[in-house]
Amino acid sequence: MSDTKSVLNARRIYYLLFSQLFVFTDKQNRYDKVLDLLNIIKQSPLNDECAKAIDNLLLKFNTQNLENIVQEYDDIFHAPPHAIHNSFSFYEEGYETGSACARVRKILAKTKIRRNEVDFKENEDNVGFCFALMQEFLSSQISDDEESGEFASQLFKTIINPNIDDFIDAVYEHENSDAYALACIILQNFIEFERIFYETPKPIVDRKIKVQDGVSRSEALRREQNRRAKRLERELSSDV
Repeated sequence: MSDTKSVLNARRIYYLLFSQLFVFTDKQNRYDKVLDLLNIIKQSPLNDECAKAIDNLLLKFNTQNLENIVQEYDDIFHAPPHAIHNSFSFYEEGYETGSACARVRKILAKTKIRRNEVDFKENEDNVGFCFALMQEFLSSQISDDEESGEFASQLFKTIINPNIDDFIDAVYEHENSDAYALACIILQNFIEFERIFYETPKPIVDRKIKVQDGVSRSEALRREQNRRAKRLERELSSDV
């Protein structure tokens, strides 16, 4: 395999890992590939921070019952009142099925790939679905389908890059994030690599997305950080 295809394959593996972690499914084997994929990227981590997060995430999947990981996912993405939204439309416009969803559908319309509505019930701009889509595009690109490379570039530059940081921050700061906080560290480092690869800088976004009770996401995150800090202080005081 050429150096170019080796890089494509390494990137494909990362996207496959993130699709395994962030696509929702009721299937019992939803995490079956995670350990193998983590062991692959462990061989050549992006940096020391990423290497440490990979090691710790491996421990979570090795020692923790997978039902606990499933429960953590549900607590983060499904449990009210602080369920994290997982569509790019929400992080771009503050509501579901917005223009980001339309742009993903426009890209898909140029391909033979279609969302399996039986297994995947969420919209095409779902974060996990976009990761799976990137993996498909890169797999085709490795097989010398250059058009798929263009689709991957469009998807990253117009959908993932402008909105992924808000998603990562929200998941990382969620009070129930444990294994997924480690996954976010790996994801953030990988996104920075992708920005270099596509020569696309992190966007400067001047917007405030409204969430519950009219509070902006940034303010909601700040309040959540304060609550977690105060809770930790109380726990430390009770131990004295």
